[in-house]
Amino acid sequence: MRRNTKYYLLLFFTVSLYFTVSKLIFDKVYETSQVVIDEFFHIPQGMLYCKYNFSYWDSKITTLPGLYMVSTVAIGPFFECNTYNLRFVNLVGSCINLMLFASMLKFIYANQNGSQAKNVLQALNMALLPPLYFFSHIYYTDTMSLMFVLLFTRLCIITRSKWLIFIIGLCCVVMRQTNVVWVAMVFGHKMLNIIIRSSRVFGNRHISKSALSMRSITAQDIDPSKLKRYYNLYDAAIALKYHMSTGFSIAFRYTNISDWLIMVQQIAVLLTFIMFLLLNGSIVVGDKKAHMVTIHVTQLLYFLLFYGVFGLPYVIAKASSTLKLMLNNKMYVLFFSILFYIIVHFNTLIHPYMLADNRHYTFYLWNRWFRKYDFAIYATVPAYVFFLFSLYDNLKDHNCISFLLPYSICIFIVVALQKLVEIRYFLIPYIVLRLRFVRPSFKMVIAEFLYYVIINAVTFNIFFTKKIIWNTLDEVQRIIW
Repeated sequence: MRRNTKYYLLLFFTVSLYFTVSKLIFDKVYETSQVVIDEFFHIPQGMLYCKYNFSYWDSKITTLPGLYMVSTVAIGPFFECNTYNLRFVNLVGSCINLMLFASMLKFIYANQNGSQAKNVLQALNMALLPPLYFFSHIYYTDTMSLMFVLLFTRLCIITRSKWLIFIIGLCCVVMRQTNVVWVAMVFGHKMLNIIIRSSRVFGNRHISKSALSMRSITAQDIDPSKLKRYYNLYDAAIALKYHMSTGFSIAFRYTNISDWLIMVQQIAVLLTFIMFLLLNGSIVVGDKKAHMVTIHVTQLLYFLLFYGVFGLPYVIAKASSTLKLMLNNKMYVLFFSILFYIIVHFNTLIHPYMLADNRHYTFYLWNRWFRKYDFAIYATVPAYVFFLFSLYDNLKDHNCISFLLPYSICIFIVVALQKLVEIRYFLIPYIVLRLRFVRPSFKMVIAEFLYYVIINAVTFNIFFTKKIIWNTLDEVQRIIW
């Protein structure tokens, strides 16, 4: 009890300090600019909803009205509907995210991660992830979208909710349609884990050539919680072979009522989204021509760059191990190198928005590197390969195929099916992985904290001091992620 009290006091102090410092930055952001790029659409729509006017919808908005609905509930009855208060909803949401990060890390590491202070500091680091932290200060959907995804995941893996999972799952989708993919991933992870674990109990004739009846005393006495923790692709193949031969008749032998209630709610969310998709005819609500589904596999390589930049402390800590891994798997290195060269040659796509909008860092990255030099897209391939092995090195000892396979499918759907390169699209995919990284040392966590503080200080300084003048707009424009 005393240990838990100390933990919650530490978390309370951290959240309070985070909020106090962030509030000062928040006020400076508001003083600097009251309309930041897409807020031109979001803020007027949010004000209408906040005033209970639901009759108008801006056709340029691509997401469902989740952010505006939250604003209606949080602001409408209590505060004035203005830009400051609308943005403030996200700042509060970022504090909730910090607490959710801490809760999930506490569950993931249990008592194996040493100091509770390290878990809380890791949670703070995730809240300070530079692109995420910046969008916590303006009226974009990213902060609240992440909040509901984290809350949904926490309910599914920590709390045995009998009804709340369905509601929060719907909120995830209403905040941002692509969040349905993460709902599907949690469901797929659960299903695959159940199938593999049950095959390890009853499918021995495929593994050790000895049959085991599901009515045998041995089978009845097996504790599924003590089975092998991490499974590989071979385990998944064996499980599929076994259950195909038995018609999945005993796949859910060890599934209890609570598990069924969770899965039924998850399926209900997925079916509801399918109905929306059929009625809407597209995943986006507005501006459909600019956001059409496009095969853009190179986006996955850009995500590896995102990991390389924002996961740099983990990249450096595992650098020697990653190089050894690559030396021991030369054929895989060669294979991925050739594959990545083919991808960048045939599938490097450029969205008109990225070339025209000099208010994003991606504009400068593209124009000063990828577009400026003909060799640039090929010269970056070795970095992609290294970051791929580095990422695997940070995941391989603490994750199994029941997570990695659904995640790989989901990140392809979320990232590689859109033409526009947006750093915001990488936030949730990265955070999902960051929650499952190798258990870090305290020094690594402190290094990550200092690294993020420096990046945030630099990017906010650029936002505050660098002015961009557009002839088509009266307001001075600023550079953001």
